[in-house]
Amino acid sequence: MSPITTENERLMKASKWAEREFTKCSAPQNRTIKNWVLKGKVRGKVVDENVFVFENERFGIPKHISDTVSALIAASQ
Repeated sequence: MSPITTENERLMKASKWAEREFTKCSAPQNRTIKNWVLKGKVRGKVVDENVFVFENERFGIPKHISDTVSALIAASQ
């Protein structure tokens, strides 16, 4: 089953996503992120063995919560 996406969502390299979400020495390897994507734990895509994660994906935070917070921040500006 494929996750539902919108036109605004962009993909980023899994390695860059891991750098953003984890401290320097604790970032998971790409193969771990690939497994998370394939199991649906992290929203992303695997394209020709390359792993990408949606840039608005936050590790450990359900998408609906992240989307709500982003909407509230945008509305307050």
